[in-house]
Amino acid sequence: MNSNQFNKILVVKHGSLGDIAFSILAMASIKQFFSTATIDLLTDEKYIDFLRNSNYFSSIFKDNRKGIIDSLRVILKINKNKYDLIIDLQNSKRTNNYWSFLKSISKVKVNGSRSNCDIQYVIPPQGTESPQQGLYNQLRLIGINEINQNVDWLSRDIPAINENKIILMIPGVSKSGKDKQWSPKKFALLASSLEKKGYHICVVGQKSDKETVEIIYKACQKVTDLTDKSPPGIIYSLAKKSKFIITNDTGPGHIAALSNSRILFLAKDNVISKSNLSEYKNGYTILSDTMDSISVKKVLDFLNDKKFI
Repeated sequence: MNSNQFNKILVVKHGSLGDIAFSILAMASIKQFFSTATIDLLTDEKYIDFLRNSNYFSSIFKDNRKGIIDSLRVILKINKNKYDLIIDLQNSKRTNNYWSFLKSISKVKVNGSRSNCDIQYVIPPQGTESPQQGLYNQLRLIGINEINQNVDWLSRDIPAINENKIILMIPGVSKSGKDKQWSPKKFALLASSLEKKGYHICVVGQKSDKETVEIIYKACQKVTDLTDKSPPGIIYSLAKKSKFIITNDTGPGHIAALSNSRILFLAKDNVISKSNLSEYKNGYTILSDTMDSISVKKVLDFLNDKKFI
């Protein structure tokens, strides 16, 4: 396939912030390859403002995946827009059902990894490839062989943070991911130890992470607390300014990893985590069967051994 074969393209991506982070370079590559095409995006409403800043898409419309009626409206809108190609970066059961219905009323081609895709990438067993690599392999089927690594659109000006030797900590997790969270008390002990070595601790998170961040704040002399003030662009920009990042296996951590700064993930030792964290050349991991068994000493020893500190 060549870059002029399709004139009107729809990219589909829902999911968590981590899922979005995994797909950003794929989106950049689609825009770079199909440079003359009109490219739209279907995504969750909460990501529209964020992804509009990329300038990858002519239009972005929402799909909050509420129910059958809303799904039918989405399908009919896709059909009305008369796309030549749909690139399904979500590859869920829901989107597969969309394509099953759409194929009965449309001749649009669908690239994805589900059974109702015309240009189908067959996913290998779980853990064989990272989520990003799976998307890159999928895109090769439509002629995209070069991955665009440029995500400078994520950069934000943060002049208020002028400290040197910044360490960015991302101690929070989603409500459904509590089993992936390293203890806030251990984050606090680690932060205090690093501060005594002359580093400045900066913490980002959602409003729901306030209690976690408060523990870190109380353990240190000075912490830059951007809880509930850290959209993806701020996280990325802080990561770019940091000596290194310490994070759980969580969406904001994967946004930070796009900065190419050194990043240490504390995560569970399982197939999913290993797959999620395998893509980053700038990434390091401490894995364990349980998060509780990762000690502060083990993290400090690791940081010293790798000459992070």
